[in-house]
Amino acid sequence: MKTFISKCYKKRDPYKQTVETLNKYKNQSGIIYCFHAGKWMSFLYILPLKIFSVRPYHAGLEDAERKRNQDAFIRDDAQIIVATIAFGMGINKPNVRFVIHFDLPKSIESYYQEIGRAGRDGLPAHCLLLYSYSDVAKINYFIDQKEGDEKRIAIQHLDAIVRYAEDERICRRKPLLKYFDESYLADNCSNCDNCNSAPTSLTDITVYAQKFLSCVKRADEKFGAGHIADILLGSKNEKVMRWGHDKLSTYNIGTELNKKQWMHIARQLLSMEYLKQEGEYHTLSLTAKALDALKKREPIFGVVQEAQRVKRKDSRSVEVQYNEKLFDVLRQKRKELADAERVPPYVVFSDKTLVEMATYFPQTKDSLLKISGVGQVKLKQYGETFTQIIKKFCAENNIAQPMQHTRTSEPLGERTYMIAEAFNEGMTIDGLIERHKVTKATILDHLSKYVLAGNKLNAKNNLHEQVSVKPEQKESAFKAFDQHGVNLLKPIFDSLNGTVNYDDLKILRMLYLISKE
Repeated sequence: MKTFISKCYKKRDPYKQTVETLNKYKNQSGIIYCFHAGKWMSFLYILPLKIFSVRPYHAGLEDAERKRNQDAFIRDDAQIIVATIAFGMGINKPNVRFVIHFDLPKSIESYYQEIGRAGRDGLPAHCLLLYSYSDVAKINYFIDQKEGDEKRIAIQHLDAIVRYAEDERICRRKPLLKYFDESYLADNCSNCDNCNSAPTSLTDITVYAQKFLSCVKRADEKFGAGHIADILLGSKNEKVMRWGHDKLSTYNIGTELNKKQWMHIARQLLSMEYLKQEGEYHTLSLTAKALDALKKREPIFGVVQEAQRVKRKDSRSVEVQYNEKLFDVLRQKRKELADAERVPPYVVFSDKTLVEMATYFPQTKDSLLKISGVGQVKLKQYGETFTQIIKKFCAENNIAQPMQHTRTSEPLGERTYMIAEAFNEGMTIDGLIERHKVTKATILDHLSKYVLAGNKLNAKNNLHEQVSVKPEQKESAFKAFDQHGVNLLKPIFDSLNGTVNYDDLKILRMLYLISKE
């Protein structure tokens, strides 16, 4: 009988996590499955080739080269195959010691088949699955291009593998075998991360479960988990308002959790069979078990994910530090302006914007532009008024040195992650333009957002080749970034007298940030 050391981990530093496993199996055979062909080149960069021999296996290769690589793997001339498509079908290689899924598989079927290539000789084998929400987004991107039954089935497959990866309680073997209508009777296999780790601390999630299940019921069991989460969070998005779900009794009763936490609650309720999911649109409905639990008010135990740390400043930390007196002065002026214009005060500036002003004391138009909620239009309308108020307040209260401020970044969208990850995997900017049917400026905007949020871009890619400036212009731009910061390009553009266009400045900013890592 094969012995598996089976683990599912969220991606933190996936290349490091992969290498940690590979270091345990030097000179032994293994397969790494990943989503994109370009990733195999990344492994060439990170793996010491004197220790690990790596060959690719993907659809972009000629048949002859794929066969050569496959034969080299069978003969142990190559230790590791990095594969993006079905590899191993019909291959008689019993001594595969590890199978690593660098990205989330598309289905439990493919995952089950692929890990089945490990340990066929009966000796222990290691199966590692790494996953992230950006993996789910990438798979959904391709699912959205399907139609009808093909799309519906693909959605079901993705939902099943996500639930499997996120389950921190049940032996890994049980859901795999159950999916294929088989059973595993032992309580502990002693060979997976869930069985070998300390039991996950379960929390009473009864209240959260009741809120979610009740919301599903009140929405007539016609919507998916994302929409239910939006209702609970009090979203005013178009879909919620169009269906009148802001009138439901469950609207805005779930603000103690964020959307990802509610989605995690939903997946647990699906796993525990309180909910069932059907159709192309992931429609949720209550099972008899859920109705019984609601009726009897039975306790439900599960896991509440920790709120994800974000790299932007939390507005709550700003509230602790802001100058309340200045905030009141600014609020009074906002009210005067709003009354004069016959608009609600938030149309002038939001409270969050005023809180930031009362924290960072911007006294020039450039510094005011760094405040969230202040754009060129509002700067023109109100900039002079508010900077003069702040200047006067600082003078009267001996606030000599304004605090430095960096504009907080907005959360990155799925498209930004997809573009940045594809770039990091080796796709060129021209390739990204062709794939997404957008302009170069749009691709650069996405990459810039990704870097400004604190993420890393692959310096080995061809980014430097995309900029058409002289070395002395690059040096001048870097000095300007040192002086003015990286959040706004207008001061850089002006300091260079307009000699470098904005597309080049976006690339230079990314290169500047990479040089500081």
